[in-house]
Amino acid sequence: MYALEYLPLLLQHYCYTACRHSHEFEEEESCLIRRSSLSVVLLLCTLSSLLTGCWDTKDINKRLMPVVMGICKEKNQNYRIILQIPSPEKQGSQYMESSSATITNAIDNIRTKAEKSIDLLHIRLFLICEKTAREDIGDIIDYAVQANDISIKGLLAIARGNFDDVIHHQINANPELSSYDFFSEQAGWTPETTITRLWEAYRDIKSYTQDMSIPILTKGTDTLYKFEGSSIMRVNKMVGEISTNEVLIYNIFQERYTGGTIEVADQSSVKIKKASIKHTVDWTASGPRLKSRIMLRVEILENKNEESEEQITTKLKETIEKRANKLLTELKNDKADALAIGQLFRKKMTEEQLKDWKEHWYLVLDNEVTAEITILNSIYLKSPNKIKKPSK
Repeated sequence: MYALEYLPLLLQHYCYTACRHSHEFEEEESCLIRRSSLSVVLLLCTLSSLLTGCWDTKDINKRLMPVVMGICKEKNQNYRIILQIPSPEKQGSQYMESSSATITNAIDNIRTKAEKSIDLLHIRLFLICEKTAREDIGDIIDYAVQANDISIKGLLAIARGNFDDVIHHQINANPELSSYDFFSEQAGWTPETTITRLWEAYRDIKSYTQDMSIPILTKGTDTLYKFEGSSIMRVNKMVGEISTNEVLIYNIFQERYTGGTIEVADQSSVKIKKASIKHTVDWTASGPRLKSRIMLRVEILENKNEESEEQITTKLKETIEKRANKLLTELKNDKADALAIGQLFRKKMTEEQLKDWKEHWYLVLDNEVTAEITILNSIYLKSPNKIKKPSK
């Protein structure tokens, strides 16, 4: 009985003691965790201080940074590589070159004889001679994309004429003048020229349903280069070319058109403010069918014959549709889908049809291109034909 009277007190004391020890254990465990975390943080800080050092960097004065690489196959099938390096000291460019059976070895030869380290990451333009472009550029594209020190955003162009004259051509000693400025939307690029980057060329070469167009350059007179239209590439080789007028249609299909001027007749011209395109695709019993609708919003710049807006609209519509149909006919004859029409039908084709697209289905494509013109003069300006602004 005596023990039973003190049992509640003993249980209370036991619970109190257990809770206290448990609390002390949690504090010790928490302290151990904090110490462990602190050790980890100190270790990471020590490692990061070692990694953020500049032990592997090179002073900019010890580096050469070419912006243009010229590539051309010689008669013995060796690659001739020319690097154009801006030189502010010379107020122009420095050129270094070498030839070898492989592009990698040719560049290594240039590095061997260079007095500074050569950094290829800043190459903006790859100039390929026309002879090589007509043979095969697949290995050139593969090298440039797979190289770790070359940006896949670099631009492609084809040099027509004497390769040395084109790549070494200089107008004035102006260090700010760069070859790649001609392809910059903030500088000299116009919608009458195409833009193709390395990664796009690599994609198109590997694609069953898409080809590309690369701009053609010649030696300029009052400028570095003169555009001679664009090449039609089928897989990895040049099979034809299109004029600057047809390049306008090409850029509209690529949704890269940002505005330009078109001569509608001898005495009138319009400026395209906005261009867009819509496609309607269908797969019939006879094969693919495509209806494309080009929509242009334009302003009349010159109208010396004082033609009505309806007359200018009709002429412009006929001009655009004629150029589009001519371009499509040329591309079909060359079996080159540079407009990427096959991409529109990918969901409607089987794997076998995809592989046969350029050889068969693209050639039997039933296509129709129409143009819709909207003239903005009557909205924003008083036209020469005395069309008044719409009342508010």
